Amino acid sequence: MDETRLRVILDSFKDRKILVVGDFYLDAYWILDKALSTLSLETPWHTNPVVDQRYSPGAAGTVTNNLRALEVGTVYTLSVIGQDGFGMTLLDKLKANGCRTDFMISSPARVTPTYLKPMHRGYEGVEVEGPRFDIENHSPMNAELEEQVIHNLRECVPLVEGVIIGDQTPHDNLGVITDKVREEIIQLAEEYPTKIFCADSRKRIGLYRNIIIKPNRFEAKRAVEPGWDGTEVTIKEAQRCGGELCKRTGKPVYVTVGRKGILVITEDGCQHVHGIKITGELDPVGAGDSVSAGIVSTLSSAGSYHEAAEVGNLIASITVTKIGTTGTASHDEIIKQLRTC
Repeated sequence: MDETRLRVILDSFKDRKILVVGDFYLDAYWILDKALSTLSLETPWHTNPVVDQRYSPGAAGTVTNNLRALEVGTVYTLSVIGQDGFGMTLLDKLKANGCRTDFMISSPARVTPTYLKPMHRGYEGVEVEGPRFDIENHSPMNAELEEQVIHNLRECVPLVEGVIIGDQTPHDNLGVITDKVREEIIQLAEEYPTKIFCADSRKRIGLYRNIIIKPNRFEAKRAVEPGWDGTEVTIKEAQRCGGELCKRTGKPVYVTVGRKGILVITEDGCQHVHGIKITGELDPVGAGDSVSAGIVSTLSSAGSYHEAAEVGNLIASITVTKIGTTGTASHDEIIKQLRTC
């Protein structure tokens, strides 16, 4: 892809409308200054003085961060969160980032999924991340909430050109994308064949049909061979698994292969968009979300399957260099990265 074409694609993002539906988490960073710790008067423990707090949308929320950084015109969000302080903070952060939260559902029957990440600071300001505290739902949504999600899906899908599904809760049917909601999304993809639907799921990517999917090489392997417990997947094996998933879904499959880039698998075969050489320290957290944002934004802008992978690849090569944060990429950064290739 040359720079002129890339600029045309990026410029078209401002006219796009994209829905992100699924498991929205709140990432909470609590900075603990251990130099200020004292022995508690009531317990035999030293205190953990919180001197700063940072909050940002995580999981499906990371996709919205990337879409807004790409200057996508309208980003709708759809999820179920709790009527709690973390839920209010998540909504505030989404709105502050320019997302539309009209279709978000708050319920006292749910908690807002939250990753609490304590950052322990010692002398001379050195910070080390401690064990994470995970706040998640441990029971399925009730039928009423499930129907509300489906109703909001049917209201929002006609408004957009693209839909990104973030099916990330580790356990089946405990998140927003229950079996029933997934089947409804599959049905909507059949009803709206000109709209771009793309799913990302660590555990259930093999359950999607008639929808573009974006597994990494390990997710693709496990979707095809559920009993597999290996530690490495070759490019050839990733291509084979992606081909099998393409047959199942009836749609293109994007298999990310780490530093080696992205495999674009369609009924016409496989194209390998090679990774961009990067030096220095890397942080892969959120890289897959940035790829999803780039792929759907490009396809929604009439880009080709190959161009979508190229844009996603460029974005990910930028976000992985942003250490200690779930990074995003601006238009200027993407264009500059293309010039280095």
